[in-house]
Amino acid sequence: MIKRTIFGIVSSFCIIFSANGQASAQSNEDLVNLEKIVPAAKKYIGVPYKYGGTTASGFDCSGYIRQVFNEVGVSLPRTAAEMYKKGTSVSKSDLHVGDLVFFNTTGKPASHAGIYIGNGQFIHASSSKGITITNLNDPYYWGPKYIGAKRIVASQLDEGQFRDIATSFWAHDEIKKLAQDKIALGYEGDYFKPHEEITRAEVAALLAKALKLNMSNRTQSFKDVPASHWANGAINAVRSAGVMQGGQDGNFRPEDVLTRAQLSAVLVRAFELNSSAGATDFTDVESEHWAHTYIEKLSASGITTGYADQTFKPENDVNRSQFAAFLYRGLEK
Repeated sequence: MIKRTIFGIVSSFCIIFSANGQASAQSNEDLVNLEKIVPAAKKYIGVPYKYGGTTASGFDCSGYIRQVFNEVGVSLPRTAAEMYKKGTSVSKSDLHVGDLVFFNTTGKPASHAGIYIGNGQFIHASSSKGITITNLNDPYYWGPKYIGAKRIVASQLDEGQFRDIATSFWAHDEIKKLAQDKIALGYEGDYFKPHEEITRAEVAALLAKALKLNMSNRTQSFKDVPASHWANGAINAVRSAGVMQGGQDGNFRPEDVLTRAQLSAVLVRAFELNSSAGATDFTDVESEHWAHTYIEKLSASGITTGYADQTFKPENDVNRSQFAAFLYRGLEK
């Protein structure tokens, strides 16, 4: 992953970063995945506040933001004051998930900052509560001290609109709804990458958000998912919920992609699907196939209809648009 470096490290005690310019199709592979920000941020909930802190033993506001953005591939400067000089100003009514919000808490501009996570909420290092989620419009303290917001990860379109998702695209409606619900946010520059294969870590993160699971457990449960991994909290959440597990070797394989058969097992557990009545009899899923029962239940629920030739293609890898459609249908059940 290529990190975006933000220059101008200053001395102040709350840090944030800045973004480089507008994303382009030519650098598509290096675009920041916006869906990583909330899981990376929420796994630190409960960590105490520490003046000048930059580690999970204790954060100040800018130290926390810097850590979160570092995990998703963006390098930021060290202070909130410097962060406030970066990015593009956005109005309060146009905030997107991942925007930085700033406050005057000491009589000096931009003395505190947080990360906007949607629905009028931001996550930050509070001097009294540590890493916590707060209402941006709190009338007693934060609302009056709000001074503005900056967009660090480039985006110009409204939430739910993507440059690579035409209105005629087969999964347009599902992707748009998931984006508007602050679940599937796509990439920097308003791209969704619908044909890109989705990894196990990314599936865990989207499911943890969609199912509103607690992502604050940073315990290293798998040998290949350290506490510093952006999806560690989300992976622990789906593991605890019985939705996804690792292998007998103690690894989770976060960068592996999922086949359609593997995803069927995950979705059956996630949405607690029990009935096989009315399932399609797919011609390429024999009764002896390890995922036969899962695929039957997924089909019976209406989450999958398979392909026009009555196949399911269980060994095919799942891409982002296919997962979005499955997830949307599961949430609508």
